[in-house]
Amino acid sequence: MPDVSFFNGFGLLGVREFLTEEDCRALRDEIARASISPATVREEGSEYGVDEGRRKTRWAEVSEEASTLVVDRLLSLVPDVTERLGVEVSEVQPPQFLQYREGDFFRRHRDSNQDAAAAKFARERRVSAVVFLNGESPEPAPDSYGGGALTLYGLMDDGAGGAIGLPVTGETGSLIAFPSEMVHEVTPVSHGERYTVVSWFY
Repeated sequence: MPDVSFFNGFGLLGVREFLTEEDCRALRDEIARASISPATVREEGSEYGVDEGRRKTRWAEVSEEASTLVVDRLLSLVPDVTERLGVEVSEVQPPQFLQYREGDFFRRHRDSNQDAAAAKFARERRVSAVVFLNGESPEPAPDSYGGGALTLYGLMDDGAGGAIGLPVTGETGSLIAFPSEMVHEVTPVSHGERYTVVSWFY
């Protein structure tokens, strides 16, 4: 699977070594120790709830220091996001620190929603950012996971009107940013635990 830099050729923003190995290790450790809740998805109107048939992952409540580290780094990318994706942004929404265990997934979805009934934060989202805190490995190995591929749709088609999903290789410390209206998914994790941070530029 291609690493994040491959997607720069599609007008997205892929950054290797966005966070250091040391930062990633510290954030993984904090997530593992944190208070954990099931992640939610949008239901009717602007309501959000747990639906493990659509999204099965866990959301960690981390320290303000951990959140600030990621927010500050994301804000430093604002000029690059604006230039690469052609979208004027200036701020980021509070990041989510996620842990995917074996069997966890997130079915195809969009991060933004322009429906009048949608929550304000969903309408504001312009660019989604995913930071990988650990990397993929085909075989079980320490601090790695298998499966759990972030897969992006709409960058290519099969010539018959069907969208081809392009998976992103998870690499420790890397980031990929893409339009929030882009359809994407996380395939089921086959082994290990997948740690990511997600946020949205607006």
